[in-house]
Formats: sequence, structure tokens, C-alpha cells
Amino acid sequence: MAINLEQAKKRYKAGAASAGANYADGVRNTTGVIAKAIAAEELYAARMQESIANRSRAKGLAKVSDADWQRQSSGPGAQRIGQGMIAAADKQSSNYAPYAAETDSIVGSMPARTSDPATNVSNRVTPLAVGLRAKKKQLMG
Repeated sequence: MAINLEQAKKRYKAGAASAGANYADGVRNTTGVIAKAIAAEELYAARMQESIANRSRAKGLAKVSDADWQRQSSGPGAQRIGQGMIAAADKQSSNYAPYAAETDSIVGSMPARTSDPATNVSNRVTPLAVGLRAKKKQLMG
């Protein structure tokens, strides 16, 4: 049986019209997602190692051009990003709060700026970078 590509494309487009509602239904009717994902951590790691060994990411990237990426990013991506950011604002603020507190703490104890750029980096930038990295490790467990 030969597949009619035009018919498949037509059906794909028709299905896209109800994809959002079907996706939402699937999400609502699925339970235990996080526990199942955690339980599958070893399988995930194995599949990621397999993907790395096969260079799957590079092979996939080689199938698109900068123009393809730009078209999708500046078209559909640009249209959706603001709405997604607004919807996630509370979560972003909550996730950022410990880093803001850590930044305030570090900046509050920094020595004054000097006329030497290297000394400023050493005394001001390095403690900030190291401190924020330590905070991330602490939060990630």
C-alpha cells in the first residue's frame, strides 16, 4: 500500500485544529507523571548517552538551516513567547527569589570599586559568580 503524502498532509492539518484540546484532555487525564519520570531516570540517562554517542543532536541540527530557524523563531516563536512568559511570571518570580536574596547579600558585602579592572573582577564579579553557582547547587540538591 502506497502512502499518499498529500492526503497525509491534509489529515495532519485537520488534526492540528483539535490538537490543543486533545493535548489538554490528555494532560488532565494523566496522573503520576512526576513519579514515573523520576522512576525512569536511569532509562533517560541511558537514552541520552545513546543519543550523544550517535550524535543525534548534531544530525538533527544539520537538517535545518539558519534561515529555517530564523523563520520559525521570528514567526510562531515570537508570537507565543510573550504569552508564555506572562503565564509563567509567578513561577519565575518564585524561582528567582532565592537568587535575588543571594545577590543582595553578596553585593552588600562587596568592597568598594577600585581603579584597577582586574581587582574589581576579582573582588566583585568572582564572588557574585561563585556565590550564585553555590546557591544553584544548594537549591538543586
